[in-house]
Amino acid sequence: MKRKSQLQCFLILTMVLTLLVMPLGCAKETAQMDSGIAAAIGSVKDVKAMYPAGSSMNLKFAKNFSIAYLEDGMKLVTDGQKRQMLLLQEGQQAPAEYKELPTVTLPLSQAIYSSSTQVGYLRAFDNDMLFDSIVGVRMKAEDWDFDAMKNRMLSGQIKDIGDNTTTSTSYNHEIIQSLNPKLVFTSQGMGTEQQKLMEMLNQAGIPYLFDGSSTELDYRGTMEWLKFYAAFYNLEKEADIYFDQAIARIDEMKEKVKDAPKPKVGWGIISMGKVYVENGGSKSAQMVRDAGAEYIFNDIGAGQDGVTSISVEELYNRLAEADIFLNRGMPKYGPDIKSITDQAPVLAELPCFKDKKVWQITDSYWSTYHNIDQKYIELAAIFHPDLYPDYQFKNFILMPDVAE
Repeated sequence: MKRKSQLQCFLILTMVLTLLVMPLGCAKETAQMDSGIAAAIGSVKDVKAMYPAGSSMNLKFAKNFSIAYLEDGMKLVTDGQKRQMLLLQEGQQAPAEYKELPTVTLPLSQAIYSSSTQVGYLRAFDNDMLFDSIVGVRMKAEDWDFDAMKNRMLSGQIKDIGDNTTTSTSYNHEIIQSLNPKLVFTSQGMGTEQQKLMEMLNQAGIPYLFDGSSTELDYRGTMEWLKFYAAFYNLEKEADIYFDQAIARIDEMKEKVKDAPKPKVGWGIISMGKVYVENGGSKSAQMVRDAGAEYIFNDIGAGQDGVTSISVEELYNRLAEADIFLNRGMPKYGPDIKSITDQAPVLAELPCFKDKKVWQITDSYWSTYHNIDQKYIELAAIFHPDLYPDYQFKNFILMPDVAE
């Protein structure tokens, strides 16, 4: 009886010690991540020197957000839906006139990025520790093209917040709430699913900001949203330098190709037998023109971003004179020309198909908005190979007849 009592005491003591140690372990892991984030962020001193109180972020192309700078490095962010949030430096309290606004203390931690495109902006700063600020993103680990995100997802540090099944590509609201995010970045993508996400966040009292980068009218404006994300890590100085260098590379490319012959180019996708082409007013069409080509769909959707559906017959007639076709479909959905001509056999007779001048975007194209300048330059290299001999492509792939 005495031994039984001793055994029970031992088991109880073991359970108590386990419960005590587990939180300490979790706290240690969280502290390590917070330490890593702190080491990755920029200087508050640099922020205050660059943007003294009363100034606003310098934006050259982006129209869908703004950041006003207050005392001691505080920031008033206005997002793509005109929602506002106050960013506080560590140890600060919101001034009385901003008490009604949601707040986030920098450096940002426990953030959810609702799309891979948003995460891509952080790649501009070449510091993997920034990704320790993320607890959730809608993407599978195996779909990332760089280890900083892939490894963190495989280890469970970052969770996939999507319901990714054969019938659903929605957000898992239960997972999102369980992560206790301090901030969620929402976006234009996924239509009604984003709207449902924002409704849930409102009901749950979870702060969020809307990313309007995809609705910018100029891809340079889309790229400039890296400054938006930079503000959450006090990396404004680094973002400015990076962006200015990128714009300089685009301007240099435009000067290089301005007198070169202009090939005729079409950009679109054939999906489930339906044809969608990039509008003449789209950002993609602008890139084609800037890279020194004539866009054959200029009159379709003029003045409008996005895509327009046309018939296979109209696509064939327009591409009959095209030198190059750009497929906006990714390899994981169709890696070869056969995947296109199986849906529209008549296209196989087009010169650009016969001459193997069909290119497509890479699987990582949409998650690398930090290097839009490289996308511009790669288009110039496709259109003017003589000006860019032996160019190594990362954003576009020349499609084979049949994938291996």
